[in-house]
Amino acid sequence: MLRLGIISEIGEGENKGYARVSFDENGIVSGWLAMPSVSTRTTKHWVPVEVNAQVACLMDEQCEQGAIVLVLWSDEDTPPDWAGPNTMGVMFADGSEIFYDTESHKLTVNAPDAELSIKCKNLIVEGDVSIKGEIDTKGDISVTGDITANEVTAGPLGIKLTAHKHPTAGTG
Repeated sequence: MLRLGIISEIGEGENKGYARVSFDENGIVSGWLAMPSVSTRTTKHWVPVEVNAQVACLMDEQCEQGAIVLVLWSDEDTPPDWAGPNTMGVMFADGSEIFYDTESHKLTVNAPDAELSIKCKNLIVEGDVSIKGEIDTKGDISVTGDITANEVTAGPLGIKLTAHKHPTAGTG
């Protein structure tokens, strides 16, 4: 039976991945119900669900066994501003967001108060790259290791540094 309820408690420790749901129409609080996930075996998908979120549950007649199948939008919990028929993404509790718009072919990461970290064996970026600092900061770039470039244009005067070889000094 499909029942709508409100998450009243989120599991921790041995109950991580589970929640208790309050079904107001019956005055019942469920036992630990599995929270919804896209994948749980070798590929793990985790999205935190919060207390007071409205959920849809499939339950037995006595509301003793079941599972949370969906987290629902409500008047208080609305989709993010960028949500639409051509977008998919995540908005986090601190306001950071990552979303992709298939119509504009644009992946956006907005995380003004967060530190971004990418750790990989090899990072390949194809296309134009623009690195900008805030207006009131230097926007410094720090590199550990070698930089190899054919041509670098630097500064407001457009000073160019190009690949250059010095001839070997001859004798005589």
